[in-house]
Amino acid sequence: MTLEYIPCARNDNVGEQVTRNYLMSHLAHTEGKLLGNYQLPMNNSTLECDFVLFNRRGVWIIEVKNWRGIIKIDQVNWERDDGLIQHSPLQSVELKAKKLYSVLRDEGHTNISVVGLVVLAQSHATLNNTNGVINREPHESKVFHLDAHLIQALNGRQFLHDEDNRELHMKEIQKIVDMLLPRAVDLNHKRIGGNYQIEYDLGYGPDKLFRAYQAVHLTIPGRYARAKKYHNPTAFTTKALKGAVRRFQRDMQVLGMMERHPNIVQMYDYQADRDGNDTYWLLLEWIDGFTLQDSLDNGDVMPFQEQLRILKAILNALEFCHGKNIIHRNLTPACIYLAKDGTVKLGDFDFARVPDLLSTITITGELLLTKTNRYMAPELRTDAHAADARSDLYSLGAIWYDMLVCPQPGEDINLSCLQETALSPDARDLLARLLASDPHQRPQNVKAVKRWLEQV
Repeated sequence: MTLEYIPCARNDNVGEQVTRNYLMSHLAHTEGKLLGNYQLPMNNSTLECDFVLFNRRGVWIIEVKNWRGIIKIDQVNWERDDGLIQHSPLQSVELKAKKLYSVLRDEGHTNISVVGLVVLAQSHATLNNTNGVINREPHESKVFHLDAHLIQALNGRQFLHDEDNRELHMKEIQKIVDMLLPRAVDLNHKRIGGNYQIEYDLGYGPDKLFRAYQAVHLTIPGRYARAKKYHNPTAFTTKALKGAVRRFQRDMQVLGMMERHPNIVQMYDYQADRDGNDTYWLLLEWIDGFTLQDSLDNGDVMPFQEQLRILKAILNALEFCHGKNIIHRNLTPACIYLAKDGTVKLGDFDFARVPDLLSTITITGELLLTKTNRYMAPELRTDAHAADARSDLYSLGAIWYDMLVCPQPGEDINLSCLQETALSPDARDLLARLLASDPHQRPQNVKAVKRWLEQV
């Protein structure tokens, strides 16, 4: 069993998102539940709890402060270094703990520890108790940074409400969570925004960069989408999280530049997950068909005219992308979609690079270097930033080679095999040039390849 996170409301607070990432990473193998932004009913209103953690030790209500610098505190108020004064979160989290304890007791869950803690998400935030030694804030020991001391507190017995409180097991934790959660919470995480609902889990993409789903529009009958969920669970600082958010937003803007081309998978929408801005959904056109990789894996014999049709369609897509200075960099048979209506479309731009912006969609150049395969141009195997139009043309040549030769998985390209194919000398010469190790020996742009294919 692992710790499960359940978002109960939209969360845009950077400090809370960083804290959640830290807890989910460092308590990954803990049996329990973590509720985010839970609204605890109280009389005619609610008390917002940033996090409620259930583990074997009991229940922990965690209040997060994303303050920096020196924080002046006493038993009533906390004051930031910019002069902002707020009621002590230690006092408010104690109130929430007492209220939740009463709710559990009234529902028959007795002798359970319920403890309130405060987390300072900014690593350089420090407390300055203004009351001196005698009148110190009595709960000051319950203030933590995102470090080992917090994890030890949540796993240990030092902060339990009562040493005799019993341990919780998963069956009772689940029963308590089912009782606490309002029906409005999407427990199965089936909704994407307000318009789409997940139907099928398609599994992880390459390097677990994203997870893909088939989704259906809730109000447009028959409107399906391929939903790709991107998440950055390793942003443990506000700086890292803000950087991830900027990258997601930039990536989606770049993808938006490629809309409405008949040979490129269309982007429908992108939006932040209800869980927070470090998780994004990319909603793409659903292709009713299969990939070129599926066709090759099935051992389908591909006539030469069909090869040319696919090549010309991808060249049209690449010409459009290259015209906007977008280099795909990870062109393989798996990202070429063959629709049942005969349309050929290029998709999966997760490793694309935009030289004018010095940016890489979703993933760093360093990680691209781990993806070495026979489709990757030789210059990219040592420097992922060396990509230009000729790098994509090399990959296109490797895909054409696969359609011709049908090599075994992992088998390197062997140009001598071309002599055994039915290709004309001109076609063999073009393919050999596309697969040249030196980019200067390849056709220099898509238009040159198109002119050559016309002669073939």
